[in-house]
Amino acid sequence: MMTSLYKIENLENLLQCTICLERFQIPKVLECQHTFCLECLQNIYDLQNQTLTCPTCQRNMKLTENLNELPNNILIINLMDIQPIKAKCSSCQKIEILTLCEYCNSAKCTNCNEKHVDDMRQSIKTTLEELENTNQNELKISIHNSFKVIRNEINNQFQNIRQQHDSHLLKKQIDILKKLESYEQNLLTQIEHDLRFLEQSKLEIIRNNVHINRKTESELINLLTIASDAQYHLTEKITQYVSYINSLELSLQYDQSQTNEINQLCDSFQLNISDEDENSKLIYITLRTFLNQEYKLHIKLDKTINELKEIFGKQENIDPNKLIITKIDNYFDELDNNRTLKSYNCDSTSILMIYLRK
Repeated sequence: MMTSLYKIENLENLLQCTICLERFQIPKVLECQHTFCLECLQNIYDLQNQTLTCPTCQRNMKLTENLNELPNNILIINLMDIQPIKAKCSSCQKIEILTLCEYCNSAKCTNCNEKHVDDMRQSIKTTLEELENTNQNELKISIHNSFKVIRNEINNQFQNIRQQHDSHLLKKQIDILKKLESYEQNLLTQIEHDLRFLEQSKLEIIRNNVHINRKTESELINLLTIASDAQYHLTEKITQYVSYINSLELSLQYDQSQTNEINQLCDSFQLNISDEDENSKLIYITLRTFLNQEYKLHIKLDKTINELKEIFGKQENIDPNKLIITKIDNYFDELDNNRTLKSYNCDSTSILMIYLRK
């Protein structure tokens, strides 16, 4: 019996990374045949020169792309499938046989994993409630209110000019307001068309998943993924339209030199709707974890790093204070919470690294 236990312990030692001294997470094998966790290699990888030095034998190697081109150690992966994970539970710190969650890749003991599954159920309920409460009617009200503000602005501008040129300008004013109303109706029709499929998907998910407590862990994982994805796409689409409406600016364009020629002046009036300045435009920022999971957030460049953390934290149910964000070319330089994305020269091609503070 002692010999068997000794062999099991030796086998468990083979399944531990010599850098982090923990059981392998995505084991990658180098040219020298030494194996390490992908995340551990990322911490020592020279991104600028695309070189890597083996921590065991000090052999240098050149990579053509990135660490993902390194092959997985299939033998180690198969052994980990056979050998139960007996290690320190990340929640209770006890040495137990651990269970690996397929959704978040966290390893926990049986008792803690049950609580983890309960937390997952609660997360699904929260996600479904958010999905149910995401209502395009609020967006339509916002559009009506925004166009009401624009109408008032048009009326005020024409009121100032009408004192001298009342009759001709009044006719032109009515014509422009009709064009504005047509623009609004077209936009509402477009929104209703764009959101019809997402709304149908939302109602179907909610209608078919009212009995959360009866579902198995695998069904919960699948449902959480589907519901989170539906909530993300619906919220993203609504946020996109809200941002567009909030960015509208209006001005009446005319040739100042023609103010004495009222008919020509009226013909020169145009309705001009333009977006706001470049810094406030919505772009997609890509966030990547060390496990190569990627998230895309639709955000303005004038937002701060702290605001980016808040937005990401709400979507992933993570405490923003525990998040660390760096640039992809420098994993160790944490971005300042008070600085804007624009100040870091971020654009739609930027990729930021994000991970949890221990």
